[in-house]
Amino acid sequence: MDVTWGASVNEVAWGGMIAIYLFLAGIAGGAFLTASLTDLFSKNKFHSIIRSGAYVAPATIIIGLLLLVVDLGRPFTFWKLLLNVNFGSVMSIGVFIISIFSALSVAYAYLIWSSASVKNRAKLTSANSEAAAASSTQGIQALRKPVAAVGVLFSIGTATYTGFLLSAITTNNFWHTSFLGIESIPFLPILFLVSAVSTGLAATLIGALNCCDVTTYKKVDIALIILEIVLLSILYLSVKPIFFTGSMASLFWLGVVAVGLIIPLILSVYSLIKHHNFVAPVCTMVVIGGLCLRYFVVYTGQMFK
Repeated sequence: MDVTWGASVNEVAWGGMIAIYLFLAGIAGGAFLTASLTDLFSKNKFHSIIRSGAYVAPATIIIGLLLLVVDLGRPFTFWKLLLNVNFGSVMSIGVFIISIFSALSVAYAYLIWSSASVKNRAKLTSANSEAAAASSTQGIQALRKPVAAVGVLFSIGTATYTGFLLSAITTNNFWHTSFLGIESIPFLPILFLVSAVSTGLAATLIGALNCCDVTTYKKVDIALIILEIVLLSILYLSVKPIFFTGSMASLFWLGVVAVGLIIPLILSVYSLIKHHNFVAPVCTMVVIGGLCLRYFVVYTGQMFK
């Protein structure tokens, strides 16, 4: 893959593997963002949320990178992209960002795991053993907050990079859409960032199901869903109507809009008003909608000029 584009109408050069990679990278960025911001600002609360997001992030980004390496067709030459950063190439910059993010997410997951491991051992040992265990990990745990803070930047970079990768193809009218007609601001990075945070948050809540009161997270996800609806409305008005017709129309209107946005929004608002727990179905639908969005964007951009 590169930022050059030579596919003709109806020729699909980037397929389902790329769509899944973009989806998993988004979830990884959103999950890390959820865990790290909670860790930095919740004052030692929501441990299950932090742990879930910290584990989801490295798992999804590693799987996504494996899919990308396989899709490149030359998996044993992927290391060259890591060692030769070309700051004039969107893909090269993106690989650099994702590589740093992957390392940070693995390190953060280990720090969270080691902290939880110490607490679990402390429950089974004497007070002296607990003090010794805490002392042995105190040094490395000092890195937890800095890793979380730096990781916030790279998680945002990972979530937006996938949008920049597609937007950089200037000959593709759908992918290269600008935000509100401002040529210097590409649309897809903004859309993918909001979707990534929403799906990453949803995946994190699924991993920490029934852990604690997640009312705050529900409200955040409602705001993200509404914002995504607004962004998709802007996209619909910014491009030719033909992009929302044909074989991809049902995927967009049913998968992205209905399953991924409208139904979760209705259930989320209802659950807040009636104090019902719809976290599992709502979050599952949000994740499915995020995957449908990546498929829609990747394929639709290649089906029409």
